[in-house]
Amino acid sequence: MDYILQTDNLCKKYKKNMALDGLCMHVPKGAIYGFVGKNGAGKTTLIRAVCGLCAPTSGSYSLYGIQNTDSEIERIRKHMGAVVETPALTLDMTAEENLRQQYRILGLSSFDGIEELLNLVGLAHTGKKKVRAFSLGMKQRLGIAMAMAGEPDFLVEYLPPGPKKKWVDYGKAVMVGI
Repeated sequence: MDYILQTDNLCKKYKKNMALDGLCMHVPKGAIYGFVGKNGAGKTTLIRAVCGLCAPTSGSYSLYGIQNTDSEIERIRKHMGAVVETPALTLDMTAEENLRQQYRILGLSSFDGIEELLNLVGLAHTGKKKVRAFSLGMKQRLGIAMAMAGEPDFLVEYLPPGPKKKWVDYGKAVMVGI
């Protein structure tokens, strides 16, 4: 079986607090993999580690078979989309303008796919409405669309529960923290 993410005895300690303690998991390609835990259980720490925002204290993980200690891991992370905690949105722009900006940041050569992403997350109807006027749910869905820009193979999100099947049907592995 092909795995997008594998962790082996992954640990992360912050001073005296062990946020991750020996985590072993395997996320198969094309799967929805959810993990649930109380506040402080390590959900955000795991996502931050996988995204390269913090280093494990011990143990290891691999993305697409590339170990986190391999210099190739940065290149491999370009196949990921992530929503970690709060999506980074420009409030004075529309949903489409935010996505256009994300495409520029990713170095994409055209804006093809923006309309499809907006439809996928249910925001095609927002038109000229600025993100500042969006509900929390709309902002979260725009964050998901931005994470999906560039057609990543692996989508990592930390959001409240909701329908994820259509993103897998779209051909993505989805790891969800609830």
